[in-house]
Amino acid sequence: EDQYFTAQEDQSQTPEEACLEKEVREELYQTCRSLKPPYDEIALDYYYHEMEAAEIAQKRNRNIKTVQTQIYRARGMLRKHYDKKEGKRA
Repeated sequence: EDQYFTAQEDQSQTPEEACLEKEVREELYQTCRSLKPPYDEIALDYYYHEMEAAEIAQKRNRNIKTVQTQIYRARGMLRKHYDKKEGKRA
């Protein structure tokens, strides 16, 4: 039964939506990779892999407050990148 419902959920997306989602995720991946260390890995884990701050802290053997600060800073860097892309001044 679980497999049936999982298959049904996958079919609810049109081919155009699936392609667009793939493009957006690829752009997010590339943008996260373009950040300087350690923000590149933190951004990938948090935004691309959708991990929680506590999971990242445990995975990287870091203090959770450090990871939260790095997520906050990475968010600012990503926002600046996307604002420039849209032609806005950051």
